Amino acid sequence: MVPAMVTISGSAIKHQGTMTAPADGVLVEAYLGSDENAPMATTMTDASGNYSITLATNGVAMNAYIKATLTGFVTTYLYPAHPLVSDFSGSLNMLDDATVTLLSSTFCGSEQDMTKGLIAVRVADATDKPVEGATIASDPSAAKYCYNANGYPNRNQMATDVDGIAYMLNVPAGTDKVSATKSGTTFFAHTITARPGTITTTVIAP
Repeated sequence: MVPAMVTISGSAIKHQGTMTAPADGVLVEAYLGSDENAPMATTMTDASGNYSITLATNGVAMNAYIKATLTGFVTTYLYPAHPLVSDFSGSLNMLDDATVTLLSSTFCGSEQDMTKGLIAVRVADATDKPVEGATIASDPSAAKYCYNANGYPNRNQMATDVDGIAYMLNVPAGTDKVSATKSGTTFFAHTITARPGTITTTVIAP
């Protein structure tokens, strides 16, 4: 049974080059996938970058997502791994333009075209722990798949490292199905919307 209310919470983090800091004053809006024009609820991150939004479910699973905006940073979207049937916790990673260029061109070796989508994913197991050794895919395909190694994107890495983080560069804008593969594990492939000039983040899990 789906509870009458679910909460999406977490923290927003500013990424400027290799420096990180809590992101206060981020506008956080929750939307239903069926209505992208009017947010269901809004809030602002506090001085520590924390946020929390509670949504009414009417007893049914919700295809909800978060939009995060902060002046000077690229707009970020956050999609859960599954339609919401319980509380969800997710980080909002806010990157400025220079950091997007650092990530894509310098670290991943594929300059990001901001008329296309940029997707960042975390591959996790059923207990939400990062999965090492998984490969990612999207439909339509990204121009480049890139994985973290030792905490940073690495153009030569061929699968997820211990943090489970990977990137899909220059994905055609629009609806994209994201998936992950690892021997012995079945992951749930789900759809998200990749928007031009923004960053879309999500979790891929069983």
